[in-house]
Amino acid sequence: MAGHPMKSLAALADRLVYWAAVVLLLTLLAVVVLGVFFRQINQPLAWSDELAQYLLVWTGFVGWIIAARRRSHIRIMVFAQRLPRPVQAALEIATQASVIVFAAVLLRYSWGLIERTWDVESIALPVSSAALYIVMPFAALALILQALAEIGDVLAGRKVEVAEPGAQAL
Repeated sequence: MAGHPMKSLAALADRLVYWAAVVLLLTLLAVVVLGVFFRQINQPLAWSDELAQYLLVWTGFVGWIIAARRRSHIRIMVFAQRLPRPVQAALEIATQASVIVFAAVLLRYSWGLIERTWDVESIALPVSSAALYIVMPFAALALILQALAEIGDVLAGRKVEVAEPGAQAL
């Protein structure tokens, strides 16, 4: 039962991230459709393109988190699967360590981007330009935690299957 609260927390986090993805995608779709519609009637919305760009960036980061959680990023496993189990484990640990390093760099520099753009107003939206970058540290932290969990699985000897492309439900 000791692991139960952690699994519940992970399940809650997964649901929140999935709902964030749904909301972001539907909002992106609505903004793009509105932008196209109002251009067609010769009344373009000044803010629609910029908001769509922000939503696309945020959706990309949320999608990255989801793909990491599902282990559905592109992996070329042809050679790795033929290696002895201990070498496969070492390779997985090295892969996850490189994810941690990349996410740590993202985390480190995202704060600078946010700080430098905090007092810069967006061109067409009444928000700070930092709104574009605020998702970055959250995504970096989520990726670090996920990679650490995967390293823990490898060290504990738990076999984690890599999903076949298209095999997972949305």
